Amino acid sequence: MGTSCELSFKAWPAGLIGGHVDTLYSTCQAVDEMVRTQTPARERILGAAFTLFGRYGFKRTSMEDIAAEAGLSRTALYLQFGSKEDIFRELAARLHEEALSQAEAALDDDQPIVERLRAAVEAKTLPMIQTVNESPHGSELIDEKNRLCGDLALASERRFQQMLARTFIHADEKGDLYLARSGLRAEEAAELFAQALNGLKGRGVTVARYRTSVASLVKLFVKGLGGSE
Repeated sequence: MGTSCELSFKAWPAGLIGGHVDTLYSTCQAVDEMVRTQTPARERILGAAFTLFGRYGFKRTSMEDIAAEAGLSRTALYLQFGSKEDIFRELAARLHEEALSQAEAALDDDQPIVERLRAAVEAKTLPMIQTVNESPHGSELIDEKNRLCGDLALASERRFQQMLARTFIHADEKGDLYLARSGLRAEEAAELFAQALNGLKGRGVTVARYRTSVASLVKLFVKGLGGSE
């Protein structure tokens, strides 16, 4: 017995289907293929693309390559994503979302303000730095991220600054920071801190060097806001 998709396909009147039998049938097969798999097709595609972009770079990776790596047909792939640019953007969006979630958890911890800031910065930034460093196509991936995902990066940066501002306000209320002494509002301090962090993310920066620089910057910044280590 065929699958439900095949059965419904065969029941359609021939006049309704017209000259699109092959396309419709391959689409039906793709739908059935996704239903049968344990892992959702979209997740398999994203995992495959992440692997291939790191291994071969964005330009050399084709949609056919991604479909093969995911164990899916091209039709099944195109049911989920229209292009590899769409895949790249969704990967970037998910990486940003996960990084922000981890950063927020670090900021909400009960550790001293210096430790919370350091952990939050590492959670937000290190995954991308590590991914780029581990790929021989890191520079290309950065270029594609800037070309395709500038709006996502900007939105992520704004959300992170909002998290920082809330953290500074709460720390000021608890006496861990003294914003009045610095002459900065929480929002201004958050923006300044984020800008300083961006200066540490130059091309070729290693994870170890970035961690060291972040730790030093956090201590300096907290001290400037009237806090202590």
